[in-house]
Amino acid sequence: MKSFSKSAVTLSALSGVALALSAGVASADIVFGTGNNPAIVDQNILFQNVTGNNTTSLTTDTNSNPATRVTFTSNEALTGSASAGQARIFDTAGDGFNQIGWQLQNGFGFTGNVFNINDLTATGVIISVEDQLANTGTFSSQFSLNLNGENFFNIAAINGQKITSVSLTAVGGLFQDIRQDRIGGVGPITSAVPEASTWAMMILGFMGVGFLAYRRKSEGTLRLV
Repeated sequence: MKSFSKSAVTLSALSGVALALSAGVASADIVFGTGNNPAIVDQNILFQNVTGNNTTSLTTDTNSNPATRVTFTSNEALTGSASAGQARIFDTAGDGFNQIGWQLQNGFGFTGNVFNINDLTATGVIISVEDQLANTGTFSSQFSLNLNGENFFNIAAINGQKITSVSLTAVGGLFQDIRQDRIGGVGPITSAVPEASTWAMMILGFMGVGFLAYRRKSEGTLRLV
């Protein structure tokens, strides 16, 4: 398993350890893993109630009640089918594609994601993830792909954060389809709550502004006397 985190200034990686994001905002961790990890997901993405079929932006449902709407985007027109009750998303032309991403509609995010890449010719994949903190940039990691078997990956957001989007970029070839895509921990995206150290700095700043205003007022009063 690989774990990555990004600060406002630098990107650091430590093996097996999730790193906190930049100071000044609540911490967030994104953990990348290989393999099928059903413990972090509870909704299957289905191919039903589809809008935008055969376009570069296709929206479908999950099996939750009420259903969660999920939008897939690509640089090629997308379509899909049901595969063991779950969505199989592929390019309309059927000759492979090199980029795809997904996100939830209506201001929702998720904390867990599991998916399977059915490969065509690509030797690897770059997985990029954005979380709810808009100023933290994008987390990404590159993995090798198996041309002759399943390529399950899992992503988890911890420390109270939510994933807002996931995108895949093929390395050295093309994907055939994305299947068994599942999400978990769905909920509304909210603004991050500042940490205690951030509140302390804000309070000190307000006190400083207040002191300067008081001093200027006092100096003005002395000049009038």
